[in-house]
Parts: sequence; structure tokens; C-alpha cells
Amino acid sequence: MSKHKAYQFGDFRLLPEAQALLYKGQSVALGGRGFDILTLLVARAGEVVSKADLFSHVWPDYIVHDHNLKVNVGNLRRSLAELDPAAEYIATIAGRGYKFVAAVEDNRPARARHAAPVTSHYTVPPEVRQLLGRDDAIRQISEQLDQPGYVTIVGPGGAGKTSLAVTVAQHCCSEGKAIAFVDLSTVTDPRFVVPAIASALGISLGLDDPIAGAIDLLRSNKLLLIIDNCEHVIAMAATIVERMSAEVPGARILGTSREPLRTRHEQIHFLSGLAYPDQTTELSTTDALRFPAIQLFMSTAHGVEVSEPTVEYVRSVVSICTRLDGLALAIELAAGTASVLAPSALDGLFKDGFDAMGRGARDAPLRHQSLEATLDWSYRLLPDREAILLGLLSVFSGRFNADDAEAMYSAGGLEPMAGRDALSQLVAKSLLSAHYDGGTLHYRLAESTGTYAARRLFGSRYREEARRQFAIRIRDKLQIAEREWFSQTSREWLGKYRRQIDDVRAAISWAFDPAGDAELGVELVVAALPLWQELSAFREMLAAIDIASARSSALSALAPLGRVKLSTAQAWAMTLARHMHPQTSDAWRESIFHASASGNAEFQIRSVCGQAVFLAYSGRPRQALRSMNGFAATSGLDWATAPDGKRLLAHIKIYAGELDSASHHLQTLMNDWGNLEEGHGLSRFQVDLPVAIRLSQAFLSWLQGDPERASGLAGRAIDRAADLDHMISLGNAISLAALPIAFVEGDLENASQLQRQLADVSRRESVGIYERTATFFAGAIQSARGDKAGFTLMQDSIAGLLRGGWRARVPFYRSLLAEAYLAAGEMQLAKASLRAVLGEIGIREERWWHPDLWRVAGMIEAGAARPHEAMRYFQKSLDCACAIGAGAATKRTQLAMAALDLR
Repeated sequence: MSKHKAYQFGDFRLLPEAQALLYKGQSVALGGRGFDILTLLVARAGEVVSKADLFSHVWPDYIVHDHNLKVNVGNLRRSLAELDPAAEYIATIAGRGYKFVAAVEDNRPARARHAAPVTSHYTVPPEVRQLLGRDDAIRQISEQLDQPGYVTIVGPGGAGKTSLAVTVAQHCCSEGKAIAFVDLSTVTDPRFVVPAIASALGISLGLDDPIAGAIDLLRSNKLLLIIDNCEHVIAMAATIVERMSAEVPGARILGTSREPLRTRHEQIHFLSGLAYPDQTTELSTTDALRFPAIQLFMSTAHGVEVSEPTVEYVRSVVSICTRLDGLALAIELAAGTASVLAPSALDGLFKDGFDAMGRGARDAPLRHQSLEATLDWSYRLLPDREAILLGLLSVFSGRFNADDAEAMYSAGGLEPMAGRDALSQLVAKSLLSAHYDGGTLHYRLAESTGTYAARRLFGSRYREEARRQFAIRIRDKLQIAEREWFSQTSREWLGKYRRQIDDVRAAISWAFDPAGDAELGVELVVAALPLWQELSAFREMLAAIDIASARSSALSALAPLGRVKLSTAQAWAMTLARHMHPQTSDAWRESIFHASASGNAEFQIRSVCGQAVFLAYSGRPRQALRSMNGFAATSGLDWATAPDGKRLLAHIKIYAGELDSASHHLQTLMNDWGNLEEGHGLSRFQVDLPVAIRLSQAFLSWLQGDPERASGLAGRAIDRAADLDHMISLGNAISLAALPIAFVEGDLENASQLQRQLADVSRRESVGIYERTATFFAGAIQSARGDKAGFTLMQDSIAGLLRGGWRARVPFYRSLLAEAYLAAGEMQLAKASLRAVLGEIGIREERWWHPDLWRVAGMIEAGAARPHEAMRYFQKSLDCACAIGAGAATKRTQLAMAALDLR
């Protein structure tokens, strides 16, 4: 449109470049959509312009309802009729679209598809559909065509190379210039490439040198030549195109291939799949529908008549487009299958692979009628070593590096040099993608390509050896990762190894298969323990440990240190299960036994501290302290050399009411290890150390009477844990510090937000204490807002914690429930709730909340009109708070006394 100077119809003058419509020389106000509609209709005056064309022109990046078009056309008609009521300009063609019916005078050049009698003896390109999301590619290739040399569009099968080449050609050609299209996909022998080009250009095959005739045509500069599908006859195609380009540097030649032609005059445009949303990023439905891959799926499955899709449907479409790497052909095939299904069936359509995808359009080339046919086309062109390597690499579930690939060469009998060359060729032929991340080149097979390659591997003689070598490689990488685990922060370490988890699962699955190697499987499980712990994947870890433990002969071959690692991880997994495992105590004793037998000081500390966590969670903090102090005395350990253990010791001291001692430990830890940017960062005891230090300091500061500092510390702990995406660290920061502080301090808005965040953590990682704590505070917040239904949630969560063996903080929760009953005037229920505290196993050990238990008892007595008893309990509360240094409890008791006028 930018080349069209002006259009005249009636007394109107349309100036597209100036975005102006004039009537008798005066400007006419039109909305942007109306102007775009008018411009397209006028430019194609006398033709029926379909709704699809109007949508793609006016709303190129959106999927909108038909109603929007009707409204804008109606507004446009009214604007024209108000100025010239006697004339009709826009007619509705029922079921087809709209037509501009007035006479139009213009000075526009004829469009290429209607142009040039010179095209009559050339083979014209096929019709292609409107492209989505390729505006930048069209512009870049058009600019490349203006430079000396030819352009090759390189990309995987189904990326849309042919459609893009044709669209670029139509975009670049104006009046007097033609497009000639050479389809080499039907050429099976390189000797027929010259005849195919000559035929497409209308050059006589009787000439001694038909290519010389083609060169003469190109010199006229009235021809744009497309040579499509060069990959299977690439040597001959490259020779011919290079000759043409060398002799006519200004010739406009556009090729497509799955690999570059690699000649001197070649300019390459690499074409990847259509853009699609990142599944890890939360997007609204509207934002997701702006991505061209999603638009292509929706328009193919539903046409332009798209009703408002549900969030669940769009999420499923995003998942499918992600799995298909945004490849246009694959998306069209998938959408064609989805078009006959109910929306509810979409989510599971391709969960087991891509066999459910139907065939493509009947008039499409055979290689484009199914995803398998497209991949077959590429596979048949591969030399043996590249075909072998493609199958070998299918064992990787995600990305891999050159060393990973090298570990697989021997499984297929490939020499290292041959393997490296094959790897580079698979990238060049668009069967592998390659990109740098953190200075390392990583490779990846698209899921569809990987599935196809795995089928090829399945029937080969290399399969079992490939799977063995893969498992060995994953074990070796995990062992390297464990060594790095001691020297890197969680963020660094997880950034490097997080994506390894799918390969770990695949390797373990093979190893414990009857055809696998159970001893290797046990080694894999041991090596994977740090990854599961950093990912907070305790259920998966426990299941793998159970499988390994059931292989007694393989387990007996494990080195003593391996047994220690396995038993310690098993005890942790039992401790952090949804319901604490009944054999958790035995598991920790076994862990300590194996650690002592191994003589490994690191794992002795881990085992003793892990048991201390279990004891504290069970409501026995003083017993936990005795265990830790006893171990330190026996072993001569200075806790300063074990910062994770020292932090745990400080936290348990808070529970035991030793606030001053805990404060000293935590201040030292903050100075030495608390830097959020450079922190130790490893979850030796399941919680990132800087997060753990801050949540413990927040808890302590709150109890000592500084809620503002406590909230700030807790917030920073949450921010770091969320940034690391470490669920145990995040869950602890919220449940043990931020949420109770916000609630007790009366910040219900913040407490409500934290409660929802904790509930989300509990869904992602099923740790019983998180789920029940989230439920408790949901009820507590409800009751604080006057809704008695919250009482039931609070009661149920306490019962659930006790059933799961989680006794820590239960006295605290019962006292909050008693206060909620008091506020609602339920005196008997308040007394019953507080009386239940006396029956708790750890009530004498968990002293941090004792002052508030006495305070609540005093409030109950005051409510029963027994002021002397109330005063006695309040005094006990003050004495207890003074003894342990709990300044916050002192303030709460003094406020309660003042409210009851008992000071």
C-alpha cells in the first residue's frame, strides 16, 4: 500500500501513505480500523474481499470476533453516507465478504499476481496462505535480495520455507517482473536438476547449455527465481545457483533447503518455528493469543469464526505448540486433528506422541501430508553415520552438550571425528538446534524429531548399548554435579543441572528394567540425590530409594559412603512426607549408624542434624538440643565450622525458649554467611542457608518485640527462596516466620496473601506441614474477619498435623484458636482448646509460646469474671516472658491487662 499514491472515488480522495481521507478537499475523521478496512476495499475495488483477508489486514496480530468487523464496516458506511448519501460504496456479499462497488481512479502499479504477460511461459509458484508472525523475516529477506548474491532460506521440515519464499517474491515483484518457481522435491536424480530449472523457466532442453539461457533471463532483471527444496540434490543445486549468481550478481534468486548450500555468494536466512509463549511464564489469554503459533493453531482449527476460548483451552494449545517447537506444518496438522474434538479432549491429545495427528491437505505435497512423512524426507537424505547419531541422540530428553553427544558415539560404532562431523551436519540440516547458554553450546532435538528418531533407534542393533551409555553418562554427570554442589550457590547449581531431571528419570527407568543394570541404577539413584533435594522433589526421591532398596544384591555392592547418602536421603524424604512416615525415627537411627560406620564427618553432621529436625518437628526441641550438643561434645565439633548445623541449633533454641543464646548464634551467622548475593546457598538440611538464617532471625526478632524488623527479614527470605524456586526454603520462610508474624500482628491483608502463597507451595511440593499450616491460617483469617466457619478449618488442620506427626507449634495454634473462640464469645470452646494444650507431648519442651499460653488463660479467667485468677495468670505470663526475653509477649500481656483494666 505504501506505493499507492492516491485513490479517487466520487468526491472522495484516499491517501494511504498520509493515512488521510478527503471529501471535496476537507479531511474526514475515520477511526484507525475503519481507515484500514476502507484502504483494503478500495485497493481491491470490484473484487470480493473475504472476511479472512480483512481480519488479517486490519487485525494482523489478534484473533477477534466477527462482530468487530461488522461494527467497523457499519461505522465506515455511515461516515461515507453522511457526506455522500446518494452513492453506495460498500456492498455486503452474503457468506463471502465485502466489495467496494464505486468506480475508482488510481495511479497504483499493478500487483505482481495480475502483472506481466512475460510470466505466461514460466512455472508460477503455488498459492500460499497468509503468513503469521513472519513480517520481520519478509523484511530481512527482501533486503538481502537487494544485495549481490542469492538467498537461501534454511530451516527444518515444516517450518514454512516455501510459503515464506513465495510471499517474499510476491512482496518484491511489481509490474513487469515475474516469478518463476522450480520445485526440486520431485527430482530424484541430480542429473535432472538442470532440466527442472529449464522447464520452469520455459527454456528449451535442446540447448547445449540451458543454464546459460537461464542466466540470460536473469540479466533482464525482470525475473525472480525461486528454487525450492534443494536439500536432496544439494551439490548440483549449489553448483548451478552459484554459477548464476557469479555471472549475474544482481540476479534475484531465492532458494529453500534444510541445510545451507555453502557457496561463496550465498546469503543464509535461518528460519525457526513460529513464536509461542514460554510455558513457565504466566500469561493472560489475550497475551497468549498474540503469538503467531497460537494464532495459526486457532485459525486452522476454527477458521476466522473464533469464539472466546477458555483459559484451559488456550493453555492446552500453548502446550501443543511448545511441544511442536512452533513448526507451522506440525501446528496445522495438530489443529486439523483438534478441530473435530471437543475442547475438553485437547489437553490429552498428544500426551503419548503424535500418532493422533491427522493427514494434511490433500493437495499438499506428500512430504507435508503427515509429520512422519516430513521427517522421513529428511531422514532418507542422511548418510549412515548421521542417521545413526540421530537415533543415538534421541535418548536425551532435553538439551545436551558436545561431551554428552561424544559419550554416545561408541554405542553406534562411530569414531570421534566422524561423530563430531555428523553432529555438526545434523545442526546444519536443521534436525538439531544449537544455542549458547552460559558459554556452553547446547543441542536439542525438537520433541517431534526426537520421537521419530527414537522409533528409528528402537529397531536398531545399537539400542541397548545406547541406553547403557546414556545411563553411564547421566551417572557420571550427576557425580560431577555432586562435587560442584559443595562449592556453588543453589542458583548457580540449579541453573546448570535443573533440566537434567528428565534424563535422570529416563536413565533410572532403563536401569531397573529387566533388560537394564540394577547396580548402575542404584549408583544413579545415589548420584541424583542432591538434584532431588535441591528441587524439593521428595516424593520422587523416596520412590526411587524404595526401588533401589528392593534390589538387595545391587545394594550390597554399593560403597559405604553410598549407603550413608541413601539412608540419610531416605530419612529426609520420610521426615518431609505429606504424613511423617511412622518409621522416620528408625530411618534416622539407621542414617546415624551408617554415617558413623563410614567415618565421614560431613555425613555424621548431616545425620545428627537431620534427626534434630525430626525431633523438633515432633515437638521435642530440648531432646533435639541434647542430641546435637552431645554429638558436638563427643566428636569435638565446633558448630562454627558447620554453619547449616549452627543455624539449625539456633532455631531449635528459639523453640526451647533460649532466645539470647539463639540471638548470638544468628548474629554470627549473618555476619559470616548471610549475604544474599554471595551466600553459601546450599540446602544441606533442605533449606538454603541465607534463607534459613533470615527466617530464623525474623522469628526471633518478632518474639523479642521488633515486628517491623521481623517482617523485613522474612520478606527478604521469601524473595530469595522464590528467586531460587526452592520450594522447601520458600515453604519454611512463609510457614515458620512470615505468615504467623503477619497474622499475630494483625496484618490480615498480608497474611492472606502469604497464606495463598503457602497453599501454592503445598500443591507443588506435598509436605504435610505446609498444607496444614496453610489451612489453619485460612481458617484463622476467616475467623478474624468475623466468619465462624473458620473455626472448623483451624480445628481440622490441628487434627491433621497431629495425625501426620507434626507436633511442633501445635500449642501455638491451639492458643490462637482459643483466642478466636474468645473473640466470638465462645467461652467453653476457648477453655477446651487451651486445656488441650496441656495434653501435648512436647508442651514442656516447646517454651517459646509459654508466655502467651498464660496470657490466654488469664483472658479466659477474666471473661469468666474471676479477676484474681486472671491477674495470677497474667503475672505468670510476664514472669515467663521476662525469663526468656520475649518482649513481644510482654507487650501483648500488658495490652490484655489494660483492656481488662487489671493493671
